[in-house]
Amino acid sequence: MRSPLKNALIVAMMALSGIGTLSQAQMGGSRSAQRNNNNPEDIGLAGPPPIAAGVASLAIEHAADLGLTDSQNIALATIRHSQDSANAPRLKTLDSLRPTRRPANGVNDLSTEQRQEIEERRAAIAPVLEAVRETNAESRVKVMALLNPEQQKRAAQYEDDARKKADEEFKHQARSGFGGGMERRRGGRPLED
Repeated sequence: MRSPLKNALIVAMMALSGIGTLSQAQMGGSRSAQRNNNNPEDIGLAGPPPIAAGVASLAIEHAADLGLTDSQNIALATIRHSQDSANAPRLKTLDSLRPTRRPANGVNDLSTEQRQEIEERRAAIAPVLEAVRETNAESRVKVMALLNPEQQKRAAQYEDDARKKADEEFKHQARSGFGGGMERRRGGRPLED
């Protein structure tokens, strides 16, 4: 019989793989901004991962590089506003789900209450992240429809770079908060970067 932790991990992995498949189907290919490359274990421990900037925001930020027209800028601003409005309460919820305390001796020495708290946090974070991803995927489809093929290619690169940066930030956050094995000093204190 599997433990509840393993069952929750299996469900989380299935949900994450399903999200990736849906986003690939929408855009006809893989986009790292639509996938979650973070370890589901870390999501419960370190809290929600940072959310990478959406492609509408990135396109506006790089408007000159992309050579956007005035009408494209206006349409992108509308999409971005809609996306930000939909995601604002979700991002507040994610901020409220950040852990307030860390286990003193790392992840290998968790009490039953700490394990339960981590599972509850992971379960609360997953549907909120999914809703953010769905909104971002819908906005991405609208943005890409506005851009010409060259602009799409460049915007996708900006998007990939933003996702990599967010993933690295999350990995650093998870490592610095909990570290594991070789990353911890004697006495349980995390190493400084």
